[in-house]
Amino acid sequence: MSKIFVLRKNSLMSSADSTLKFGNDNEIVIPLVVINQLQAYNGKNEKKRIANAILKYLESLDITKLKGRGVKQVNGSLIRISAEKPTKKWNRNQLDGISDDDWECLQVCLAIMEKNPQRKVILVTKNTALRIKAKMIGIQAEDFRDDLFPTPSEQYTGRVKVQTSKKVIDDFLRSVPVIDENGETNSNYPVKKPIEISQIYHGEKVEWITNMFVEISAYDNPNQTALGRYDGKRVVQLNFDEMSFPYGIVPKNVGQRFLLEALLTSWEQAPIVIAKGGAGTGKTFCSLAYAIDKLEDFNTRILVATPSETVGNEKLGFLPGDMKDKISPYLGGIKDNLSLIINGKKPKKKEKDSMVENGEFYFEKGLIQVQPIGFLRGRTIVNSIFIIDETQNIDPGDIKSIVTRAAEGSKFIFLGDPTQVDNPKLNEQYNGLVYLSEKMKGQELCWQIALDENESVRGELSRIASKIL
Repeated sequence: MSKIFVLRKNSLMSSADSTLKFGNDNEIVIPLVVINQLQAYNGKNEKKRIANAILKYLESLDITKLKGRGVKQVNGSLIRISAEKPTKKWNRNQLDGISDDDWECLQVCLAIMEKNPQRKVILVTKNTALRIKAKMIGIQAEDFRDDLFPTPSEQYTGRVKVQTSKKVIDDFLRSVPVIDENGETNSNYPVKKPIEISQIYHGEKVEWITNMFVEISAYDNPNQTALGRYDGKRVVQLNFDEMSFPYGIVPKNVGQRFLLEALLTSWEQAPIVIAKGGAGTGKTFCSLAYAIDKLEDFNTRILVATPSETVGNEKLGFLPGDMKDKISPYLGGIKDNLSLIINGKKPKKKEKDSMVENGEFYFEKGLIQVQPIGFLRGRTIVNSIFIIDETQNIDPGDIKSIVTRAAEGSKFIFLGDPTQVDNPKLNEQYNGLVYLSEKMKGQELCWQIALDENESVRGELSRIASKIL
C-alpha cells in the first residue's frame, strides 16, 4: 500500500525538486504552516532561491486540487497542502517545549493517521528532537533520505582495486612507439597501451565511473602492480606517475599519488578536484604545495576559504580588524601546512617565529588571499587556484554558489573529511562535501579521490584516533 509523507521545511528545501523523491505511487503532504515558513524564509541566498522555486512550483499547480485530494506530479505521486486537525484532543504539554509550528505539523500527521488507519504516515524532518517527540505520540518519523546523500560506507571514493594478468600489466607499463600516418615509427613520442575492461577479471561487475582511479594487481603474480585511471572507455596510464609534488615532496602512498595526478592535470581537463580523507592524510599539505609552486605562473593567484565553524561550535564573538583578521582564526590548518612547505621540515620550537613570518609573507603580499564563502555571490574567479578547506562544514545549498564562480584559468580544490562535521546543522551524510562529490561523480571535468584512514601520514596516534574514536 502507498505511503503518506508529511514534509517539514528543511526536508522540503533539500532541493528544488525534493517532492519528486518519494516514489511514484506515494502521497506527499505539506503542512500549511510550512508554506508560511517558505514565504518568510530570509536565510542564505541559495536556500532562498530553493524556497522561492518550491513556492512557484506549488503556485503552478491546480490550487483547488492542491488543497483537496491532491495534484498528480510528473512522476505519478500525489502532492497536497493540509491544515487538518485530529478529532481527538492531544495533550501538547507531554511534548515539553515544542514550538507552535512543530505542533501544527504533528497535528496534521495525527489527523491523516485518523482518516487513513491502514496506510503508513511518515513525518520527514531533519530535526532529530522533533523526530523523537513525534515517536512519543505514535507518529513514525524519518530523516530526509536522498540518493545524493549516501551513507558513509556508500559514498564515492574515486578509486577501485581490480585484477588482471601479469602479461596485461606488462603491456600496460611498456611504452609503444607511435606509428604516424605514413607508417613510420616515431620513437620520440611513445604511448602506453591501455587496458580494456574486457581484460580485467570480473570487469563487468565493476561500476566504472569516468576519472575513477584504478589500482591494478596481477592475479598470477601479486607483486606485479600498476596504477591507472578510467577515462570513460578504458584504463589509461597516469600522466604524472613518475613525478613528485613541488618542493621535493614525495607521495607517501597510493592515495597521494592519485591526488598528485588530479592536481597536476591542467585546469582545462580538471578544473575541479575533490579530495576527501581523514586527519593527517595530506590533503591540504599536498594541495598547498601544488598551489605555491603555481604562483610562478603569470597572473596566477591563490584563494583560500574555510567555513567559520569551530570544533565544539564555540562562538568567537566579535573579532577586530579587517576581513583577513576576522577570518584568520579559521585558517590555522592552512597556515600550519604553509609553514611546513616553506621550511621543508617539521617545525622546531626555536624556528616557530620565523616560520610564522614566512607564512604571513604570502598573505601580506596578496599572493594568497582570503575569500569568505559568504561573499562569493557575483564574483568571477579567473586565473586562480581556489582551495576550499573543510568543505564538509558547508551547507549543500551553498555549493552551487561556489562552483559557479569558476572561470577561465581557475582550478577549484575542495578538501574535507565527511566524518569531521562541526556545523550542527549538518552530519557525515548530509553536507556540502558529500553533496558535491555525489553530484559531480562521473563528470569529465571533475577528478576525485578519497584517501583512506590507513594513508594518514601525520603519525601513528592520529591514524589510530581517526579509526577508533
